[in-house]
Amino acid sequence: MFSEVRPTAPGSLFERWTGLLLILAVGVSALIGAVFIFSDIDRQLEANRVAHLDNRTWVLAQFEVDVLNFVSAVQLAAYRSGDPSRLEAVRQKFDILYSRVEIVRGSEPGTIDVLEADVLPIFSGPDGFFARWIPVIDGPNAQLRDALPQLIVDLEAVSGIVRSGVVESLADVMQISDERRSVLRSSLQTFALASLGLLALMGVLIVIVIVQSNARRRRGVLLERSVHNLRATIESSLDAVVVLDHMGRVVECNRAALDMFRWSAEAAQGANFVEYIRTDDADSLLRPQPRAEDEPDPGLSGRDGRITMMAQRTDGTTFPVEVSVAEAQGASQDPFFIAFIRDISERLEREESLKKARNDALKGEEAKSRFLAVMSHEMRTPLNGLMAASDLLQSSTDLTERQRWLTDIVIGCGSAALDQVNNVLELTRLSDRDGASYARSVFSPAEVIEGLIRQNQPQADKRGNKLWFAPPKGEVPLILAQRHLFLRVMYNLIGNAIKFTDHGKVSVELLWRAGTRPGTLDLCIHVNDTGIGIAEEHLDTIFRNFETLDSSYGRIREGTGLGLGIAKLASETMGGAITVQSKLGLGSVFTLRVTVPLAEASDLSAEEFADEAPAADDVRRSILVVEDNAINRQLLAEILRMAGHEVTLAEDGAEAIEAAAVRRFDLILMDVSMPRVDGLEATRMIRQGGPCATTPIVGATAHADPDRVPEFLGAGMNDVLVKPITRSALFRAVRQFAGCGQAAEETEAATPEPAPAEGLPLIDSELRADLEGNLGPDYIAGMINRVLTEAGAALPEMRRLHEAGDHHAAARLAHRTAGAAAAVGLVALHRTLSGYETAADASDSDAAGRALESLPVTIERTAAAIQPDAA
Repeated sequence: MFSEVRPTAPGSLFERWTGLLLILAVGVSALIGAVFIFSDIDRQLEANRVAHLDNRTWVLAQFEVDVLNFVSAVQLAAYRSGDPSRLEAVRQKFDILYSRVEIVRGSEPGTIDVLEADVLPIFSGPDGFFARWIPVIDGPNAQLRDALPQLIVDLEAVSGIVRSGVVESLADVMQISDERRSVLRSSLQTFALASLGLLALMGVLIVIVIVQSNARRRRGVLLERSVHNLRATIESSLDAVVVLDHMGRVVECNRAALDMFRWSAEAAQGANFVEYIRTDDADSLLRPQPRAEDEPDPGLSGRDGRITMMAQRTDGTTFPVEVSVAEAQGASQDPFFIAFIRDISERLEREESLKKARNDALKGEEAKSRFLAVMSHEMRTPLNGLMAASDLLQSSTDLTERQRWLTDIVIGCGSAALDQVNNVLELTRLSDRDGASYARSVFSPAEVIEGLIRQNQPQADKRGNKLWFAPPKGEVPLILAQRHLFLRVMYNLIGNAIKFTDHGKVSVELLWRAGTRPGTLDLCIHVNDTGIGIAEEHLDTIFRNFETLDSSYGRIREGTGLGLGIAKLASETMGGAITVQSKLGLGSVFTLRVTVPLAEASDLSAEEFADEAPAADDVRRSILVVEDNAINRQLLAEILRMAGHEVTLAEDGAEAIEAAAVRRFDLILMDVSMPRVDGLEATRMIRQGGPCATTPIVGATAHADPDRVPEFLGAGMNDVLVKPITRSALFRAVRQFAGCGQAAEETEAATPEPAPAEGLPLIDSELRADLEGNLGPDYIAGMINRVLTEAGAALPEMRRLHEAGDHHAAARLAHRTAGAAAAVGLVALHRTLSGYETAADASDSDAAGRALESLPVTIERTAAAIQPDAA
């Protein structure tokens, strides 16, 4: 275990101040001593310098005195020429003068410049005074006595020069001495200042040492506390922490490590850590990492994060762990390692449980999806027959006003039943996908509400209720919004009011005003009823899915509890909200408030308000209808035959494959779910070859899940219609796709001229809106961009293949891109690619070349058309 370290107590205040005073006393004493020594040195130097100066001055002055004494002795000897002692005195003074001149000549250079220049040369030299008179002085007395007059003359001439030279030399000596004394004093002062500076610096250093010592003491205390806290933290860690030397032997470890490996404190010391790790590369965990010579020491460095492996306890049991090893350098420059180990046994068990739960949930979700798909198909199929028969009855029979009213009710009720089927699917889309994206269309909210009033009138009459709509004053502007969401909200609110009201009144009031943002409309719709009402404590629960107010209430009123929940989610998807006010026994008021965009002129298309019947000049097409339900098959055939088209029927995919192998059709309407061979497999078989290999195939399915649309398109279908199929949707598919391949006899087939893309709309707006409603605008926008990118990328390859004469390969490439373009509503691009494909298959190089040349323009125009939407 990590050893306990106790921090040392800091020194007392008295000890710290005592040390500071001692240092201060030493500094002051040193300063006083330095001042005293300096003064004494200065005094002694000054004294020495004055004595030396006096000696030099005396020598110079004595030089003049000796000259004068010599002159005096010569004069006295001349006066007493008979006295031999006077001659000896002359010789004595001459010797003294000679010695004095030698002494003066040996003086310090630079101090007797005047004497050396003007005086000493008189005495020295071969023609000097001494050279002329030494023989006379040393000669006989008679000779000396005779020469005395001339000697006096020479001395008188010399004595003046000597005096002048001595005076000037004395002045020079005094000046030089003063200058040197000044320099000496300056030097001593500088020395003193330097000494004082050194003493001050010493004092500062002493202060710094004291401060650093105190700081070091404080850091030592903090370090000891940090080490203590770190050791306490490591000891309390739930993960095992093991310190290893460079040989992989355990140096220290915490309590968690002892418990994890079931070590005793004594057994852990020196244990070989590698023996407790079950991995093939355990030694590499404790191998020092190589480092370049100039690379700095990284300190503590990790090893690739946590590594999952198996470990072994002392009793031989193994368990999964996560190990992280860090390397560091010790004081002796030997590496050591710190291993952090976590037992992940419980975590792996939880992960395994979560995986199992997730797989079970995915299986349940898949089962739910299959159930919804099957139920959707089984319920939509009879509804398709009901609504198609009523639609056919209205369009093919002259009905009285009452009969048309009744068929309108049949169609409305069929739509209502379809809405009930869609409720569960819609609830899944709204709840699981955080609000699906729905296509927007232009409609009048007042007309939608009036239609719902007519649709729900029979139900209201059945319960003895008076149902009416209070339209606003003035015409309500057209709006651009999600019509089916708005319809779903209002249908559920009105139906809910009728369901819980008997022999009462249900009214719908529409209020509107211009929105606060330009181009918007604020709608406020009140649905009032005089029904049983709702208790205040239940107002928050009525919008919950699959929930009724209470058991007795549930027994009286049928329902799944989905209507209000879906209405709430749908209103929120539109950006609105639903509120409710109710009194038990008096009735309720549900209010929808939503802000929607106003419809602009560009949003209105003639197709949205045009007659759903086919145009009078539509070309007769040959259409293969593949449907396993006899009623739906006959209804579709009747609708198409009434429009003037030639219809061939097939009961399943197998019959469709046989029929498509015999002749070419302009369009194949293919049901998806059929016995024997389903629609997807039949489509794949037809696309493999034969007369209808390039014929447009439009799928028909009751599976409303938009996630399956890419699967249908991937099988080779050009588009998918969701049952019930309305006449408008059917005729729109015929107009869009049947022109892609002209029916013709194989023996008489002439190459069809590619339809010019300039005469076609670039984008099928309604198809795109429907796709966006099912798959979301972002997804469809991404698919359109992908199709355009693939078309642009395929263009150079198509040109290469076309120029190389490989028209069939180019046609296959065009076919692949054309199918994708048709699926997302790029009409002009699809027609151009299909035209090239048809011409290339017929080996018509000219027609194929014209289609290929028009392809870049079509791509550019289509890309420009979708640019505002992308922006």
